[in-house]
Amino acid sequence: MKVLKIKLNQVFANYRKPMSYNYVDTFPLPPFSTIKGWFHNIIEAKEYYNMSLCIQGNSSSIVQDMQTMIKFDRKRGEGKTLIKDFNAELSQTPVYVANIFNIDLNIYLLAEKNLLEKFKTNIFTKNYPSLGRYEDLARIDFVDFVDLEEKTFSPFDEEQQHNIDYGIYITKNKAIDCVLKGINYRLPFKYENIKENDGLRVFKEKIDTVFVDNGLIDRGNFLFDNQDNRIIELIGDFK
Repeated sequence: MKVLKIKLNQVFANYRKPMSYNYVDTFPLPPFSTIKGWFHNIIEAKEYYNMSLCIQGNSSSIVQDMQTMIKFDRKRGEGKTLIKDFNAELSQTPVYVANIFNIDLNIYLLAEKNLLEKFKTNIFTKNYPSLGRYEDLARIDFVDFVDLEEKTFSPFDEEQQHNIDYGIYITKNKAIDCVLKGINYRLPFKYENIKENDGLRVFKEKIDTVFVDNGLIDRGNFLFDNQDNRIIELIGDFK
């Protein structure tokens, strides 16, 4: 199977968990919605395109940052700062932000080939590469098509086993089948606008996954990247 493989590095990144405010927490790897949004933005898409993807990565540590959150309140009250000409009140509050430090990502994308070709071309021409927050710069180390092979693993032969020493999102059912333990996440995958052009999104489609960063694969079938010695599970629209 041929897929588009992207290898990138970010010095700092925050892949924000929904509903985290006073402490802005982060997923260990960018969720599917972040990568899909990034992909659609790079190809300048005007509609949704089906795709499947595999997200993997390693990082050095997580560091805490303190920032000032500026909010524009809807209601006016006593003692609030009023922004001239906008009729909105300004309030400020300190928040802690979790930043992943020195993260290396491997991302595998499966979609229509012409879309992947466009992504490969545009990734170096749209402003500067970033992933997650606009300020989270990304150094693109590799972007090209690669061939994946299907590999069968067995508990009876060490040569047919694989040690996971990198982070990867695996579907919950696959993790159960392969007896892998990790952190369970219900990751957003596809959204719908509440009202047209209002900018509000509701993720009605989510995928139960397990974030695994160590373990032994000694059973089941996986796609495999021989170049980087990694298992691949493509998750998404293509089954």
